[in-house]
Amino acid sequence: MTKLIEEIKLGLSHATLKNRIVMAPMTIQSAFFDGGVTQEMVDYYASRSGDAGAIIVESAFVENYGRAFPGALGINSDSKIAGLKKLATAIKAKGSKAILQIYHAGRMANGEYNGGHQPISASPVAALRDSAETPIEMTQEQIEGMIESFGHAVNRAILAGFEGVEIHGANTYLIQQFFSPHSNRRTDKWGGNIEKRTAFPVVILEEVKRVVASHQLTDFIIGYRFSPEEIEEPGIRFEDSMFLLDKLATCGLDYFHFSMGNYTRNSIVNPEDKEPLINKYHTLKSESVAKIPVIGVGGIAQRSDADNAIEQGYDLVSIGKGFLVEPTWATKAINGELCAEFADIAQQEELMIPTPLWEIMDYMIVDSAAEALKHQRIKELQNIDIKFEPGEYTAYGYGHNGKLPVTVTLSEDKILEVLVDSSKESDGIANPAFERIPQQILDGQTLNIDVISGATVSSQAVIDGVSNAVDLAGGNSEALRCKARDAVEWSTETIEETVDVVVVGGGGAGLSAALTALDSGKSVVVLEKFPAIGGNTVRTGGWVNAAEPKWQKDFPAIAGEADYLKGIADTPESDIAQEYLSDFRALKDQLANYFLDIESGKNYLFDSMELHLIQTYLGGKRTNLDGASIHGQYDLVHTLTSRAMESIDWLTEKGIDFNRDMVDIAVGALWRRAHKPTRPKGVEFVEKLQKHIIAQGGRIITDTRAEDLIVEDSKVVGIKATHSNGTKYKLNTNNGVVLASGGFGANTKMLQKYNNYWNEIADDIKTTNSPALIGDGIEIGEKAGADVVGMEYIQLMPIGDPKSGALLTGLIVPPENFVFVNKQGKRFVDECESRDVLSNSFFDNGGVIYMIADEEIRKTAANTTYETIEREIEEGIIIKADSIEELAEKIDVSPAELSETIRRYNSYVDEGRDPEFHKGALGLKVEKAPFYATPRKPSVHHTMGGLKIDTKACVLDKNGLPIPGLYAAGEITGGIHAGNRLGGNALIDIFTYGRIAGDSVSE
Repeated sequence: MTKLIEEIKLGLSHATLKNRIVMAPMTIQSAFFDGGVTQEMVDYYASRSGDAGAIIVESAFVENYGRAFPGALGINSDSKIAGLKKLATAIKAKGSKAILQIYHAGRMANGEYNGGHQPISASPVAALRDSAETPIEMTQEQIEGMIESFGHAVNRAILAGFEGVEIHGANTYLIQQFFSPHSNRRTDKWGGNIEKRTAFPVVILEEVKRVVASHQLTDFIIGYRFSPEEIEEPGIRFEDSMFLLDKLATCGLDYFHFSMGNYTRNSIVNPEDKEPLINKYHTLKSESVAKIPVIGVGGIAQRSDADNAIEQGYDLVSIGKGFLVEPTWATKAINGELCAEFADIAQQEELMIPTPLWEIMDYMIVDSAAEALKHQRIKELQNIDIKFEPGEYTAYGYGHNGKLPVTVTLSEDKILEVLVDSSKESDGIANPAFERIPQQILDGQTLNIDVISGATVSSQAVIDGVSNAVDLAGGNSEALRCKARDAVEWSTETIEETVDVVVVGGGGAGLSAALTALDSGKSVVVLEKFPAIGGNTVRTGGWVNAAEPKWQKDFPAIAGEADYLKGIADTPESDIAQEYLSDFRALKDQLANYFLDIESGKNYLFDSMELHLIQTYLGGKRTNLDGASIHGQYDLVHTLTSRAMESIDWLTEKGIDFNRDMVDIAVGALWRRAHKPTRPKGVEFVEKLQKHIIAQGGRIITDTRAEDLIVEDSKVVGIKATHSNGTKYKLNTNNGVVLASGGFGANTKMLQKYNNYWNEIADDIKTTNSPALIGDGIEIGEKAGADVVGMEYIQLMPIGDPKSGALLTGLIVPPENFVFVNKQGKRFVDECESRDVLSNSFFDNGGVIYMIADEEIRKTAANTTYETIEREIEEGIIIKADSIEELAEKIDVSPAELSETIRRYNSYVDEGRDPEFHKGALGLKVEKAPFYATPRKPSVHHTMGGLKIDTKACVLDKNGLPIPGLYAAGEITGGIHAGNRLGGNALIDIFTYGRIAGDSVSE
């Protein structure tokens, strides 16, 4: 028996809760427009009351313009008391204590819900979120008025019959804003050092206590909710929170309530520190804090979770999502019964969940009836005796490049042969889908086959092709898709061997490192966890940035580029960091000659290593709200850009054929220096490098996940890995290990771990990344003592597909050749802007926008074929029309507005300048029918953070020293691209630092 069902006396009031379960305050967005209580709210809370020790009602705003969300509950006027009394009475009638959370949103107040009023806060510092308004700094009079508002709110709560209040000092709302060094930059008695920043929360508590005392209540509960850390810099750190809690505890209150996503959470500021915060809490707590019960929250779904939280050191547990789908959660937990974790689609009325809440909890809703019917249908299909008309049948599935022919030979009751014509699909790369999927179908005589990770589209194309052939033969493909398959044998074998070098990751960085090491005479094994090599490299458009003036000057400059260069030339040297001042001066000297050449009529396209360096360095810049600049590590950027052409020459030597007909600009690259392979996409690089590796005796082991580095005497001497069939590998190395397994863009939890912003949007946002990019290589490196840098910087690709997140769908072309428009049919940004600027502008314009182009765009589409374009038109990925007006109607924008937007844009192309958005390059007009629109939405594209390296690709420890035997290259590393990666720089990064890592590990 655990403490969970024991009663507990609280701190100051000595009020008693009958058990240690409370329902967490959760926003249900169901109040009246003015914040008044609705009957829906009363029913919702009443249905969840009873066995829980207390019900904490969601945050109620204490001042009329302090709402953070729609449908917010209010306690800002006496008119609210009657409704709140109904709510408190309903909760208490069932036997639970009724506690009301009170708050003001401060700078998090949204003008849309507050009559358009500008938000207020401790200081005029905007929150780090999209479209955040800069708040008005509160005056002394406003601060005093706000303290009174909290006092009035408590008085109303008491009159309404509530038995306690919880002061909301968390979730970046106003009270936390006064405590945070990020949002509070004041220099008066309310801000400055940490002592002064605690003043507002403490005064709020004192005012709450004063009001309670005026009612002569001795058992009224006062709690305080706090967010233990902030990711912002500067921001609240855990030690700061403990300082505040000591001040509050000394003042006197009943409980502290953590606000975080999981009760086991560790630091979000120092994620390498794995110690749970509750452990730190008990280590750092003062004598005063030790007397106050503490509530844990997050990730508590079953009785076992609650028991574990109590054992971890929490005095009470706060249940959120559990009470949403299981109103009697406390009853079931106390009885040891299984609690629901999802709601059925038909249960809204039964669960008494208001519609606004139901709509935002869709991720917790399942259709049980549909699932039951589905399982019943599967059982029926599994009992069907499948027969075929014997013969050979050819049918089609759809792969990356269009129709994939599949020829199937059938007897009366058996699939005899499956042949896939992959000539148009594989493009030379060994694709496991075309070998494994047919063999699995033959072995199991079933279409119930798992698609292969990293080759999903190809796998499905083969399965669909066989399915269609079966139907042609009179068989039942639906039954064949449901036919049971045999269990897979699990291997217990362990393979141990020694090689010179092990490379983890079969993308461009890993293949480059492996081939460079082979060129140095080393024996090399490449481990790739997916069945198919290529990683993100195969998914790219294949454009590689490298300054090559001799080639690029043969092409004329285009509109906007001279203006851009003038902007650099006119930059004051006082704005340039000392560390790259000499490069900047060299660049300005070259620019002077460039402008002379323009005057002489030559007007060629200017480029140089210095320009590439400066653009990459400045392009990655981020500026904190306190003015501190964050750049890429200069020596890493210098090495990248100075050795970029070496990589182009090396790739050419390895057989990569670059298209020299035109110099293009990659999306978000800022300049035209893209080297494009003749064959589209990154497949060219992977195929050629793979062939060289195999020809030179290198081994590529797929389906094998690296798990742990082998470290002896602080040196990396090998790696342990496991094949998908269970076979263990222990690979010892003579030289070392190169980690090149990519970033973590396909790992939602990791995105959320390092950046709070992703807690809000990551569940809804797609990724352009390979599903292999989950950050496991970073974790392996960290376990060996590696330092990480820039993990919070995550880049969005603005032009992702809204449905899949994929980049290489629709018309992906140089940005000088299309127009972006929003849902009003208007341009809203320079199409040549950097990716971070474009992504933010997309979100500001509703998320989904459209790329508009005409028939001429087909000539510049760098990543697709005519057949693919036609198929994507059929599938609705690309929208086609014979006039701009018709196109506007198809995408539901104003025909007049879109027509006028295109007319103006075409005039800018004719004039050679864009007075609206100062577009950096103007190429094609939009004037030749048919016209095209491609819907686009930002997708997670690149994670800038990762293992810290030096210019030799050596992985560094937390003291800045190289870890012997450990190297890294590609997106797994951090420090190069800082806060933003320019388009076309990822591929030059992987090939340049991949080669450097291969050289270094071979020394």
